[in-house]
Amino acid sequence: MKKILVLGCSGSGKSTFSEKLHSLVDLPLYHLDNIWWKEDKTHISRDEFDEKLDVLINKDSWIIDGDYSRTYEVRIQACDTIFFLDYGEEVCKKGINERLGRKRKDIPWVEYDIDPVLMKQIEEYETDNKPVLLSLFAKYPDKKVIVLRSREEADNWLIRNLVIGLNVKGKIDRPIGSAHPDYPELIYPINYGYVEGMMGGDGEEQDVYVFGLAEPVDRFEGKVIAVYHRTDDNEDKWIVSIDGKDYSDEEILKTIEFQEKYFKGELIR
Repeated sequence: MKKILVLGCSGSGKSTFSEKLHSLVDLPLYHLDNIWWKEDKTHISRDEFDEKLDVLINKDSWIIDGDYSRTYEVRIQACDTIFFLDYGEEVCKKGINERLGRKRKDIPWVEYDIDPVLMKQIEEYETDNKPVLLSLFAKYPDKKVIVLRSREEADNWLIRNLVIGLNVKGKIDRPIGSAHPDYPELIYPINYGYVEGMMGGDGEEQDVYVFGLAEPVDRFEGKVIAVYHRTDDNEDKWIVSIDGKDYSDEEILKTIEFQEKYFKGELIR
């Protein structure tokens, strides 16, 4: 994957997915909304947008986030991989509501109010946009198309295809025997830290449980062998082995239970 499109209805979470993908594959990420829109909520001309898009798609590698149906075909011709977030109207409307008031990297202002035009586009996406995309997917069979039908499926795809087996390194900020900074009664029986430069679902650096050391350390380097996916939180916890051992599900779950018992989740291998 060198030239990736992330497509889908407004509110589907294209930008969030793209940010996660960007952190894992280390390709430059471009948000089309940041190209089209200005901070005062006016936009550049179509000709200027097309010129800027042409420059982008002729680069050696990229992730391009944005639907922009008028430019579907030119972008599909240029890409090698497409992620289509096919989540449905209700999920996308909920996504729009959840992002109100939040500063985002993918658009040059903060949205505070629901845009009725945008909501109408969401309602019509299934009949207006999706058939066009499916037709183009069929027209260009050489493109790898990955259709994801829920946020859960999207997260699981990234974990199973890009996270498991990844070699990572970082810092231990809660070593064995230390207490949780907010809950001092919670003592860590395992080294716990984060991958430097790799952002997690909470917008902070990715948290990890580090297996293979019986004493406190400051830093680690190892391989991701599993992920504990919290289903009631926006954080996943990576399971890193530094001694080459492929720890069993039972060993992992027993070790991290001290903290994960407060959340619902599943271990993904």
